[in-house]
Amino acid sequence: MELTIMVVLLILGLGLVAGFTAGFVGVGGGIIMVPILLELFRSWGLPDESVVQAAMGTSLAVAVFSVTSSIVRHSRQKRILWGLVPYLAPGSMAGGWLAARLAVILPGLVLQLVLAGLMAVSAVRMLTEKIIHEREDYRFRWWQGLLVGCGVGLVAGMSGLAGGVVLVPALALILGVPTGWLAGTSSAVIVFSALAAALGYLTASPPSALGWGFHGFTCLPVAGLMAITAIPGAQLGAWANRRVGSVLFRRIFAVLMLVVVIRLVTSR
Repeated sequence: MELTIMVVLLILGLGLVAGFTAGFVGVGGGIIMVPILLELFRSWGLPDESVVQAAMGTSLAVAVFSVTSSIVRHSRQKRILWGLVPYLAPGSMAGGWLAARLAVILPGLVLQLVLAGLMAVSAVRMLTEKIIHEREDYRFRWWQGLLVGCGVGLVAGMSGLAGGVVLVPALALILGVPTGWLAGTSSAVIVFSALAAALGYLTASPPSALGWGFHGFTCLPVAGLMAITAIPGAQLGAWANRRVGSVLFRRIFAVLMLVVVIRLVTSR
């Protein structure tokens, strides 16, 4: 395990792209981070039984910083529906923690296939979704918010994606949240699921030592380097979300995701 100049530049670039994605789409950036961290950690020789969890734990640690950064920008732009957050956040934290504790004892291949499946569904949705029916009434029963939040947290803990791939469609299709408020509102919720799941991975005990820089299933030096660029990247992504038409970006991003899905399914 060695942090060469090229590896450091790769990690910094990864953080920037992941941060931009987090701010622009509101999904946490794990869609970008987890597949690349998988390849990086495998090249470092991490044990097969822990490499997937290490990629997810490290990704979630970075997501806490990138999502928080995007929240600041979206809040300044008044693009967050804060009234929804208290209904969704408690369940997302509980689900994130429980899923992370479960994920560390599951086979890595199972988690990898779960990740591939979620990315495939999200990609297809981005490619085919055309019209979102928006409404002005976003109120719903507390237990509905709890269930949706738990689902977001479970996805975060089991996939390392912070839960935005589930929450963004739920906000749009179930609650009718306007498109311009999706990324900001999603970010304000998934920061809780990302934090809970990240702590779950950070405090877990790997079956064997993962090497220098690891605490639990989180590589702190890699997470720190990515956070350096993810924070400004998220600011840029949130800024672009309000000024750039999202349709073309969503289509390109969806195709990229499908390529990653193929890689996840075919690699072991």
